[in-house]
Amino acid sequence: MKPILVAVGVAQSRRRLVEILIDAGFKVVEADSGVHALTLAHVTPPKLILISIVMPDINGLQLAAQFQEDLRGETPRMILLGSIPPIGLHDEPLASLVNGYLNLDVSPLELLTTVRSQLSMGGR
Repeated sequence: MKPILVAVGVAQSRRRLVEILIDAGFKVVEADSGVHALTLAHVTPPKLILISIVMPDINGLQLAAQFQEDLRGETPRMILLGSIPPIGLHDEPLASLVNGYLNLDVSPLELLTTVRSQLSMGGR
């Protein structure tokens, strides 16, 4: 089974999301920066990527665009995470980059419901 990649720069937030996913039985790979996430995605291609909008090196939208470019043909589904949804989330071209948005403080139930839904949809 392909893993879920959690790319979140804030360690506490990343650990919380990873713990929820692992406790639910998912295989998870975690990255603390955009560059780290790109490297991991090439080594272990993920089925789904949870990307924080705010990252220490490149922002989540730039990272999503980079994933689309680098992982052509195998582009996983992507969910943005943040405190406030970015303006234009449902407009092109932003909507074509990601498959949805969750608040970083998402409840475990909403996170797992969204993850299961995205995984059942397959690729982009």
